[in-house]
Amino acid sequence: MSELLQIEFIDDNFTVEKSEEYQLLVRQGEHRSQMAILSKKNRLLLSLSWQRDLKEERVDQLLQLTYESKILSLETNHKLLVPNELHNPSQEIYYLNALSLEKENHLLLSDYIKSFDAQCIYGVSKEDRNQLLSDFPDFTIKSSSTAILCALASFTSMHKKYLSINIEDDSTDFSYVLNEKLIYHHTQPSQHTDELNYFLLAIAQEYEIDLSSISILVSGQIELDDPNYQRLKKYNKQLSFLDLSSLIDCSNFNLLKKAYQKLSLFGLLCA
Repeated sequence: MSELLQIEFIDDNFTVEKSEEYQLLVRQGEHRSQMAILSKKNRLLLSLSWQRDLKEERVDQLLQLTYESKILSLETNHKLLVPNELHNPSQEIYYLNALSLEKENHLLLSDYIKSFDAQCIYGVSKEDRNQLLSDFPDFTIKSSSTAILCALASFTSMHKKYLSINIEDDSTDFSYVLNEKLIYHHTQPSQHTDELNYFLLAIAQEYEIDLSSISILVSGQIELDDPNYQRLKKYNKQLSFLDLSSLIDCSNFNLLKKAYQKLSLFGLLCA
C-alpha cells in the first residue's frame, strides 16, 4: 500500500458487492482528499484519505463502484453567502466580479442552505470543472461551507449564540451564529497559530464578540495538545469539540469520538 494512502477504518461487514446500498462521501481538500463509505443508516463502513492529485489504484476502484448516492465536498476560496431572498441567478456577472473571477474562464455553482435560508455561491475554473466531471462522474457537488453550515444547524440547537472554528491544513472556517441566524461565515488562511489568532481577534472585534463568554465549538484538525487548541484555550476556558457522534454509527469508538475532525466530509450527510 502506498504511504500516501491511509486506510483509517474498515468495518467487518464492508463488501464491495453491496456498494449499490451504500453512500459515498468524498472531500477534496487542498492537499489531501478523504473518502467515507456508509450504509443507508449512516453506519461508517470505510474511511480513508490520500494525497490529492496522485492516482491511487484502490481509490479509483472504489470510486468506480455503483452507489446509492455520491456526494463531493469541494473546497474553494472563491465563495460567498447571499440571503436567499436577495439571490438572483440572472446576476451571475456581478457574483463573478465580487469573487474576482472571469466569466470566460470560470463557472458559478450554488447550494441552498435551508437552515439559514441562504445561497452559498462558489466559483470554479472551467478547467477544474472538467477535471471534476472526469474524476468524480455522477457526483452531487456541494461546497465545503455548505457541509459545515448544514451540520452546525443540525447539532447546535442547544446554543443560542456560538462561534464555530473548523481548522484544516492551511485554512480555518469561522462561523458566528446568533439566535439561529448566521451572522458571519468565511474561510481564512491559517498556516500557523498566530495567523489563526489574528483572524479570530479581528472577527471578535468586528462583531463585538466576547470570546471569554461565548460558546466556542472547535472541529477539524485539532487535538487537546496542539498549539491551536492551547491558544484558543487562553480566550475561552470552556472550549468544546463539536459533537457529531449521533450523526454516524461506527464500531470504532475512538473514531466516532473524533468525528469532528471530518466536519466538512461527514457534514455532507446533513446537506
